[in-house]
Amino acid sequence: MTVTLNLSAEAERRLREKAARHGPSLESYLEQLVETDAGVRAAPTAQGPGLSPAEFDQLLQDLAEGLPGLPTLPADFARADLYADHD
Repeated sequence: MTVTLNLSAEAERRLREKAARHGPSLESYLEQLVETDAGVRAAPTAQGPGLSPAEFDQLLQDLAEGLPGLPTLPADFARADLYADHD
């Protein structure tokens, strides 16, 4: 099946960058994304064959892209703080 996508220039640029990091062409990268989302192809995992630690780190960075940063814990945070509201 052939599908035509109309992407903004920014979306195309970002997708091309991601595709370049993962190796395949933009078309192959988009096909992989669609097949994974449709459940036809398993999503990449850290346990999957051929996924190096660097590739796993990149996968996590790709997933986190565009998300707000997480707040940091106070310097004096302790295990007891987890249970402060419990008896």
